Amino acid sequence: MRLSNGEVLLHYPLDLHVLTQGWYYNNGSLHQATDWRTQNGTDYKRPVYAAEDGTVDQTQDWDGHTKTGMQSYGNMVRIKHAPYKSMTLQTRYAHLSSYCVKVGQKVKEGELIGFSGVTGNVFGAHLHFEVILNDRRTNPLTWLSDDFTLATGKEYTFQPGEHSVVVPDADKPAENTSQNKLQVITIGPVSQGDADAIYLLCKERGLTDAGLYKSAWA
Repeated sequence: MRLSNGEVLLHYPLDLHVLTQGWYYNNGSLHQATDWRTQNGTDYKRPVYAAEDGTVDQTQDWDGHTKTGMQSYGNMVRIKHAPYKSMTLQTRYAHLSSYCVKVGQKVKEGELIGFSGVTGNVFGAHLHFEVILNDRRTNPLTWLSDDFTLATGKEYTFQPGEHSVVVPDADKPAENTSQNKLQVITIGPVSQGDADAIYLLCKERGLTDAGLYKSAWA
């Protein structure tokens, strides 16, 4: 998602936002990516979604045994997005059990592109997620919202000066939108008993005090 200030807010690639490894692994070695929990009981296959509109520019099928080089990613998808400040922006999704897109296919933000798995060089099920800017990997957490939790509380998050994306007020959804819209509903004919029940419900929800409830019985 492109924000009004020119920044980019990426969609989380999973519906579960639990960070298991950050820019640095928990052992202190450089990771240059983030790993996200996918295990749900005995099931490790979670839907994986495109982080933003773009075009699939690379896919890879794991050969089933090699765990070095590009094959370390296992089954993998990479998406090229619109340029960011005239620089090439891409996202990579690795260790998939399967994918359902092909090179050259255009995808929308939040669209299903595959399912998480345990392919490639991996110890336990997770999604490996990268953000690549001009062929250099950057900390994915700086492209996401702060709506995530840490698996153990010890996962590395940000380098000095880094932080989650700050969304301008102009791009935030309006709060209490249901209260900002007046909806007229006509019900009838109804019995006096039903009318009384509807009136009590509206009163409980403050609609009568706000002048949003009118009854022919009143």
